[in-house]
Amino acid sequence: MKCILYLPYRLEAQGWGARMLRPRKMAEAFRENGYEVTMISGVSSERRIMIREVRKRIRDGEKFDFLYAESNTEPTLLTDPGHLPTHPFLDYGFFRFVKGHGIPLGLFYSDLFWKYEGYGAELPAWKRTAALACYRYDLRQYEKLLDRFFVPDKETFSRVLGSPRLAEICRELPPGADHPDLSARRAPGDPNRPLTIFYVGGLGGNYQIEELLRAVGTVEGTRLILCCRQAEWEKEKDKLEPLLCDRIRVVHKSSGELEPLYAEADLGSLMFRRGSYMDMAKPFKTYEYLAHELPVLATEGTAAGRFTEENGTGWAVAYNAETLAETLREILRNPAQIAEKRRHCAEAKTRNLWTCRAETAAEELKAAR
Repeated sequence: MKCILYLPYRLEAQGWGARMLRPRKMAEAFRENGYEVTMISGVSSERRIMIREVRKRIRDGEKFDFLYAESNTEPTLLTDPGHLPTHPFLDYGFFRFVKGHGIPLGLFYSDLFWKYEGYGAELPAWKRTAALACYRYDLRQYEKLLDRFFVPDKETFSRVLGSPRLAEICRELPPGADHPDLSARRAPGDPNRPLTIFYVGGLGGNYQIEELLRAVGTVEGTRLILCCRQAEWEKEKDKLEPLLCDRIRVVHKSSGELEPLYAEADLGSLMFRRGSYMDMAKPFKTYEYLAHELPVLATEGTAAGRFTEENGTGWAVAYNAETLAETLREILRNPAQIAEKRRHCAEAKTRNLWTCRAETAAEELKAAR
């Protein structure tokens, strides 16, 4: 079995965080599922060389089961350094070639932030206009060429896209979970230790967590470990420091240093103020908490909240301190809930591994032949 993994950017790009993690995980998962993966990635001049090689292999009779692509958050034409369309016909020309040889095409599209009011407010008008035109050009090409259009949350994307064709071929493909070592984690509901909530992720912008801090500050018997980047903390600390108490600990750890913090926690937090982005986004941390079988507190009405409710992997709560505080008090009164939610997490994890995501993508694309 063979497939092509197509990325219109460099995998080793710096500062892209989860955006770089996802294609790596999908490549590993396809390989684990038995596929020989041919990778096409890099800036357009690099992709052109790889495309030439793969075109020759296909013309020479080599068979591929499908092509799976992951888009950039920038328009495809503007992904090169300098954001200029140096090879404007490269990517979709190759997609047309692949489609002409009977190879199904699927693409994962990460978000639709450009569709919402306020996009590009910091850009000169001409740059914003050009970017929006390029985003719309991408969608028109997807309508013509794709067999499957993968998104994190089908409900939101189908509503916002405004494209009957893409809504028809839209399939949900959120991030996946790994298999970390859970041997060091603490027993759930230990009455001799405070109820420990772990938040790891961004601050500011879409990641507003003030109500979480207020709730922990009002509920004795709880504590919060807040893990974020040092630079983001410096930007947000004037707003957040007044909400801290001696039961809230701020730490700055990288991904390789998080296991002891996961092991210490009873709950994970996905409590964010609602907005158009969070209503459709499924943060990677949703599935990292799930991988650690850590029940979560999530904002109801968001994509993460819906996942939590559907799978019984935590509590979906309104984003306000009073409601969240009452939920924490109820958990303290009945800590056996945590063990029950952990069982649901363990069950849900088996359905949400990265290998499951790769299998779903492969099955959908083969069905589209």
